[in-house]
Formats: sequence, structure tokens, C-alpha cells
Amino acid sequence: MPLYSIIAYAAGLKAVDFIVEGLDKTKAAMIITSEEEKVCKALSEQFGHGITQINATGYYEKRELTAVYFVVNRFQIPKLKSIVKETDPSAFVTITEVSDFMGSSIKRK
Repeated sequence: MPLYSIIAYAAGLKAVDFIVEGLDKTKAAMIITSEEEKVCKALSEQFGHGITQINATGYYEKRELTAVYFVVNRFQIPKLKSIVKETDPSAFVTITEVSDFMGSSIKRK
């Protein structure tokens, strides 16, 4: 009986999250690359919205890199990964969930 209660509670919690947040969750990708122009051009052509570039320095190699911050919805993540892999296979990518955002430079497709 306690196991059923835990399962029912978890299912209810997920249902409430779905109702409040909806199906279209937003994700943020941080792409660390030395090929920022190629990566940004490809992302801009595919998704058509703002991209933020942040200057970065690699700790171990002391090499100048660029951190590309890019926001997409969760359904666009596979396309984003594919583009980054094609344009810079050595790029380091992290993807995190965005709880909320505002601003006119982010368009939803």
C-alpha cells in the first residue's frame, strides 16, 4: 500500500508540473568552442534567433575560447547537438533547464 501511495504522489506531481509548465520546456545550451563563427552561423541559420558569445579561457591549456549561450525548446535539442557536432566536433556542450525567460530576442518556432 505505501508503494502505491508513493507512485500516485509522483504521478500527481508530474501532472501538476505538466499543467503549470506545459509541454514546451525551454533549455539553455552553453557551447564552449574555438570555432565560434562557424557554430554561431549554423545555429543562426537554422533557428533564427539571438545568440550570446562570451569570451573564455581554458584553464589547462590557457587557450582563448568562446562560450556560446543559446536558448531553445526541448524539441530542438537533437538538431542543436547535430549542428554543433558537424561544425565543431571538439566543442564542449552543456544543456540545462530554464525555469523562465523574458526578452524579445528569443522567438519560438
